[in-house]
Amino acid sequence: MKIENIKYLLPTTFILLGIALNSCQEVVSIDLNKADPHIVIEGIISDQPGPYVVKVSMTGNYFEPSLYFPPVTDAQIVLTDDNGQRDTLKESDQGTYLSTTLRGISGRTYSMSVVSKGKIYSASSFMPAKVLIDSIYAVARTGFRSEPGYDIYVLFKDPPEPGNYYRLNAKSSTLIPADSIDGRRYRLYTDKLTNGNEMTERIRAGGQVQPGDTITLELLSIDKASYDYFSTLRDILSSDRSPTSLSPANPNTNLSNGSLGYFSAFAMDTKKIVLK
Repeated sequence: MKIENIKYLLPTTFILLGIALNSCQEVVSIDLNKADPHIVIEGIISDQPGPYVVKVSMTGNYFEPSLYFPPVTDAQIVLTDDNGQRDTLKESDQGTYLSTTLRGISGRTYSMSVVSKGKIYSASSFMPAKVLIDSIYAVARTGFRSEPGYDIYVLFKDPPEPGNYYRLNAKSSTLIPADSIDGRRYRLYTDKLTNGNEMTERIRAGGQVQPGDTITLELLSIDKASYDYFSTLRDILSSDRSPTSLSPANPNTNLSNGSLGYFSAFAMDTKKIVLK
């Protein structure tokens, strides 16, 4: 079996993430020979205006993969923070639940409780301070041997305090908004070796973008567990794809009670540039 089929176990609806304490992370492995359905919970809170979304579904059969993930309806979902905010989500569509009053604020810890079919699932996530994008610019490729297109550069300053984690999303107005312009969906950074430094990141967009395209860069300040979730997901998707590979583990999750997925609070800065 091919390890790439892990994508059918976890629908990747959202951009993000998890809890800031390693001790609360779990690695959930599934016996694919039995392929019992597992609940998948994907929830995000940001410092942008809501509503915030939590999606609940069930995994598909590993040996009969499908892009359809059965939604879980009639779940009771509550979001809270450590400052007394509380919000009971409303189901807007089957398996999709929206907040009504909660507002994401940097520096607070958010908790999620999901009750479905008599089981309780919970998770927490800390929203770090927002790190701003200083500037972005694009350089056209003109060399004889270079692929035509653009290299896009993003500059930001890592704070002096250690323990910062980032995810960078790059989108084009002419591509599907959820797709990265260079095919890298999990562009992750940590300041472990670059604490307090000026950061310059290059995105090799190549010929995926054209003059006149609007490029949107999103810099997400995430907690460590969010970083670990997407880091392990990236490793799984890029690991050995031999047909003899054994049952793969799933990404680290901050969700309790055997649930798959993630819960993330993050702060986001956005800048745009029009290619010339």
